Amino acid sequence: MSNDPPPRPAPPPAAPPPPLYAAGGQPYGPNTPAVRRFLQRFAALDPAAWDAAAAAYAAAAGTGALAAADRALGRAVDQAGRVAERDAAVGPLLRLLQGASPAAAPPAPVDPDADPADAALAALPAVAEAALAAVFALVVRDVLAARSFDALYAPFAPLIPPDALGDR
Repeated sequence: MSNDPPPRPAPPPAAPPPPLYAAGGQPYGPNTPAVRRFLQRFAALDPAAWDAAAAAYAAAAGTGALAAADRALGRAVDQAGRVAERDAAVGPLLRLLQGASPAAAPPAPVDPDADPADAALAALPAVAEAALAAVFALVVRDVLAARSFDALYAPFAPLIPPDALGDR
C-alpha cells in the first residue's frame, strides 16, 4: 500500500468566453447599425474623397483638440467595456483599405526601423488613420462627449454625415 493521497479529480473545463455576437448580433456594440452604414458608405467613396478625408485628418493631427479627443476615445472604450467591439471593427475596415483601388492616395513610405504596428499602418492608404478614428468614435458614440466625437469624425462629416448613419 502506498501512502500517497488519492489523485484529485480533474477540474471542470473552463467555460468558453461569451461569443462576440451575444449582444443581439451586434459585433460593434449598440452602435453596430451606424458602424455598418459607415463601412458601406466608406467603401463607396471615390479616391478623391479618401484623399480629402486624409488631408483633413492630417491637418488636425497636431492639434490639441484631436489629441484630447483621442484620449477621451480611449477612456470611453475602456469605461464602456467595448474593447472587443472596437477590435471587431478593425477587420472589415482593413479589408476595405487593403482592397483599395490603385487610384487612392498611395501609402506613405515605410521606415524599415519603425515599430511593426506603425509600419503596417503606414503601408495602408493615407486615409487609414482617419477612417480608424471615425469607426472607433462610432463604436462609442453613445458614451463619447459630442466634442470628442466631432473632432474624431470631422474628416468624414462632409462625406458621410453622421446623422445619415442613424440613431446616436
